[in-house]
This record gives sequence, structure tokens and C-alpha cells, in this order.
Amino acid sequence: MFFPRRTETPFILLIVIQLYSMVVHADFNRGIYAYNHYDYQTARNEFKLAAVDGHAEAQYYLGEIYEGGIGVPIDYRQAFDWYWQAAKQEHAGAQARLALLYTNGFGLARSPEDSFYWYLRSAENGYPLAQFEVGLMYARGQGTPVSKIDAYRWLTTAASYGDPEAMDVREKLAAGMTQLETSRAALLASEWEFAWEKEKR
Repeated sequence: MFFPRRTETPFILLIVIQLYSMVVHADFNRGIYAYNHYDYQTARNEFKLAAVDGHAEAQYYLGEIYEGGIGVPIDYRQAFDWYWQAAKQEHAGAQARLALLYTNGFGLARSPEDSFYWYLRSAENGYPLAQFEVGLMYARGQGTPVSKIDAYRWLTTAASYGDPEAMDVREKLAAGMTQLETSRAALLASEWEFAWEKEKR
């Protein structure tokens, strides 16, 4: 009796996907090498090869190249487009850069709401700088309603993950809060950090 080999196609497809992934990663690695040796044209070309295939880190680097004018004229629109591609893949650094573009209005209209949205997503993806910015925005009511508890919570998390300014700002904020509020905020920070560390394992 003849039985079809059901595993053959998936196995071959898996090999093709792995080889393709290796090629994309190789493009990115060549880009990093060129970037670190100040060969920005080669870096940009290699990053683009990887970026069009969905490599989030390559997309992020292209965003930096166009935002900073590294070997090319500054082009905030292209920077936004590449950051956007990476941010959709939950690249925390790209999400924070998008937020900054919205804050400053570089290449697009200023939008505190969009800035807050992307900083919050970046913060939730573990980026200390974004956690600090989210804390400030909650404290000031920029792009979101004022929430001292949420501000204290994110400043606590930013401090835990190494932001040098977060602790000082948090202590100033605490002067206008009750002990119940600071305890609630600290608990929220602790719960987030526990879930984040568990997810990273």
C-alpha cells in the first residue's frame, strides 16, 4: 500500500525558510560591519536588503541613517517609514524614535497623543528611556490625562532598569502624593517588572 510522504514538503519548506533567514541575517551583519567602519553607503545598501525582507533591526538602522543624515541628506519621511516598519514588529527603539518624531514634529505634524502612544508601547517593550518619558507625560498630562500613580509607576520602572534621572523625578512627584497612592504605584511597577522578566526567560 502506498502512503504519501506528508512530512516532505514541510521539511523542505523549513530548510528554505532557514536558509533565507540566514541570508537576510548575513545582509544585516555586513551592514553593521560597514556601518562600524564608516562605510555608510555599503551599510545603507546592506541594511536595505535585509529591511525589505522584514528585518526589524535593519529597518531601525535605516531610520537612524535617514533621521541623522548619516551619509545621506536628512529625510524625516524615510526615517519615519523605516521606524514604522520596525515599530510594527515591536522594536522598542524604533517605537521610541517614532514617539520623538511626533514630539518634535520632524517630517510630520506634532502630535502629543501619537507620541504618548508610541512611548507607551516602547515602555511596555522594556525600553528604559521610553519608560522615563511615559512617566513624565503622565505627570504633565502630555498626550494623556494626568495620572500621578501611572507617572510614579513608570518612573519607578525606569529607575529599576537604569535611567539615571528617573529616581530624582519620582521623589519630587511623590511629595504631592499620598502613601496609599505611592504604594499602589509601586505595586503596579513590581507586577509589570515580574511579568516582563518572566516573559524574557
